Amino acid sequence: MGNALFKKVVQLSGLPPRLIKSELTDILKRIGIKPKKVTEPVLRKAMATYLRDIVNKTLKEV
Repeated sequence: MGNALFKKVVQLSGLPPRLIKSELTDILKRIGIKPKKVTEPVLRKAMATYLRDIVNKTLKEV
């Protein structure tokens, strides 16, 4: 499922593919997962990590 799920997320994001591929790959790398190996639970964890990082960064700027 990994690569197909990764591609689907990129497609459904509505963002420029190059941008989201790079960003999503970086997020997955931070939790030690390659895009080819991504599963739904891993994707949920990666997105939660990403959202926490964004919130923390925003709170520091305020």
